Amino acid sequence: MGKFINAFASFLGERVDILIMPRKGASTKFKLHRLTILAMLLVWLCVTAGGILFFIRGYDYNVIKADNRLMHLKLQLIADELERGRKYIELTQTTDTQMRQMLGMPNSKFLPSDLEKNKAQQDERAQKLFSGNLKDLETDEFEQYIDDIEDSSKTRLASFQEIAWYFANQKEGSHSTPSIRPSDAPISSGYGYRLDPMGNRTSRKHNGVDFAGKPDSPIFVTADGVVRHAGWVPSFGQAILVDHGFGYSTLYAHTTGAQVKPGDTVKRGDKIATMGSSGRSTGTHLHYEVWKDGQPVNPRNYFK
Repeated sequence: MGKFINAFASFLGERVDILIMPRKGASTKFKLHRLTILAMLLVWLCVTAGGILFFIRGYDYNVIKADNRLMHLKLQLIADELERGRKYIELTQTTDTQMRQMLGMPNSKFLPSDLEKNKAQQDERAQKLFSGNLKDLETDEFEQYIDDIEDSSKTRLASFQEIAWYFANQKEGSHSTPSIRPSDAPISSGYGYRLDPMGNRTSRKHNGVDFAGKPDSPIFVTADGVVRHAGWVPSFGQAILVDHGFGYSTLYAHTTGAQVKPGDTVKRGDKIATMGSSGRSTGTHLHYEVWKDGQPVNPRNYFK
């Protein structure tokens, strides 16, 4: 081992001649120890490796910086879109209010009563959240902001669903409200107290309107509904009772030729029977009644 070390030391200690011969001019000769050359080579390798490492680190830094800049732009875009969405959600309140006024609805039970105060608080939170550097954005604050938008969306949706149900019921209620004449025949007796048409010297309340027409004249149902009875009724003879829902029902008495049966669904204007003189009657006519919430009302209020 000692001989090897001595031989290696002797090798490094030997001088090497380096001759530089330019095309013009005198040549130059250097004598350097092999150890010096090795040291210079190591220094060159270190400088080269350091330069490469510096370049790589600088490249990574620039890439990360560019990624951060791109991420910041994306965060800003997301923040702008979220804030724009929140503003649109707030604008729906105006539409909500207008629709309720048009339909005669009360204020929504889902929306907070202090909408202006609530809006001001959300505006303040958004300003505080997005006015600074987005890289310093607190996760908890951002999640709270998203939760607020989600809650606002849910309450607005619930309010619009309430309007939709109200409109659907109103529309269905309009179809279920008697609104046409059950017969084209002229009215022979109105609603209210009158003398007994059978000749008795007494007066009694007449709960409907009589239409006097020709035998077999068509009788029309005055609103959408379901037939609850079609058959004989004392005094009324052959009668048809239609349940329209929403508290409304109608009665068609002294008929003949019934074209419906219990359970049938009818639409306003459908022919359900013809005019006759069945039951306690003095002649061919239709006795027509309108009932609202279990009480008879004047049918003249439900057609022109």
